[in-house]
Amino acid sequence: MPDAALPAVRVLLVDDEPRLLHSLYELLSDRGYTLATAASGREAIDRLSQEAFDLVILDLHLPDMAGHLIMDFMNAQPRRVNVIVVSGTAEIDEAIASFRRGACDFLRKPYTRHNLFKTVDAALRQRSLQSENRISAERLEDSEKAHRHLLDSAPDILYTLDHDGRFTFINERALQLLGFGRDELLGKHFCELVHADDQDQARRQLGQSLADDGTQQGVELRLRSRLSDGVARTFSNIVTASPEKDDASDLGTPGAQSPGYHGAARDVTLRKRSEELLAHQAFHDPLTELPNRALFVDRLGLAMRQADRNASSLAVLFLDLDKFKRVNDTLGHAVGDQLLQQVASRLKACLRNCDTLSRLGGDEFTALLPDLSARGDAAIIAEKLVECLRAPFRLAGFPLSISASIGIAVYPTNGVSVDELIGNADVAMYHVKVNGKNGHAFFATGMPTTRLP
Repeated sequence: MPDAALPAVRVLLVDDEPRLLHSLYELLSDRGYTLATAASGREAIDRLSQEAFDLVILDLHLPDMAGHLIMDFMNAQPRRVNVIVVSGTAEIDEAIASFRRGACDFLRKPYTRHNLFKTVDAALRQRSLQSENRISAERLEDSEKAHRHLLDSAPDILYTLDHDGRFTFINERALQLLGFGRDELLGKHFCELVHADDQDQARRQLGQSLADDGTQQGVELRLRSRLSDGVARTFSNIVTASPEKDDASDLGTPGAQSPGYHGAARDVTLRKRSEELLAHQAFHDPLTELPNRALFVDRLGLAMRQADRNASSLAVLFLDLDKFKRVNDTLGHAVGDQLLQQVASRLKACLRNCDTLSRLGGDEFTALLPDLSARGDAAIIAEKLVECLRAPFRLAGFPLSISASIGIAVYPTNGVSVDELIGNADVAMYHVKVNGKNGHAFFATGMPTTRLP
């Protein structure tokens, strides 16, 4: 609960669903905040125009206005407001666009009470830190002592370089984030701190800054670290070329020289990992970690274009487990999920590195086999997949046997579009199902295209 002696935090809740808006209001009403609500984008902008808020919890999908437009409106105002965006979809582009507009965090509906409170508390802590940084920046102008103190306590790595790119000053944040002290880096070239694969990019940034005699756009660089088992951390690095000076500036460092560059490196490792996680979740099945339908379709389309250029062929395999429903009905969905994970592992082990195995959902899998030298190669791989499932699986303390039916469609013989290939492989799989299961078959004209109930 917030301290009663402090001014109440003002929070605006924006959602067009009355039930969710009421529920959110009730959840936060006993935490000491001053709450206001808006049921549309226009109402939210009116509120923001007339009142000051510390935090906005914003639904991205409003009937009259996209949530990102409201964020753009807030970003154009002199008073900064922290924003937590809420969405019922899992679109990675929405999340990335929200973070780029300055969102503190992203809540996906439905969220738990715990996650809501945790996210709100983190956003308010961040706002508190931002306020402290602003106060510190004002004190920076008042005294050299405050100047040095703030440099060392800033959230970013701050540094200066001479015109050869060697450190003449670096704050203590480098020690906290990377494990390197000031004395270890003074006189060393900036690139000695940069990951080997990013050093060319770092040199280009320094050179461009001198050529333009001004600030460059932030460049993301990986910096070496003694912390986190030596794994490099990612920083957004901004460099400003300094004008020539006749006399050296005293930066509190013995032998300091007039700097050639001022630089700031902000740790964006967590943001990068969040973006990578969101990207992974958008294109992978959460149970098996295999590519999902979206990623499979993308790779299939690319493989078809390559096949056209190389005058080669490829095959799509559609695999469905036989009698899988019986496993779920008798042993439960938890055991069924374990079986799907083990099946995915066995199937993947039978394929080449260039092949793609995906899970479409339920007990349905697809495999992409590019660069086939002969049609019969697809049958060989399909037989391997059938064979790899013959050995019993051990689940719930006893052996469990299962088989699979596989349909095969070859490009371009059995289809010239992504949907046609997948659909014809599905038809061929169903043909195996109704003719005894536990095998494979190529698609052929005349096979039934409608599944029986």
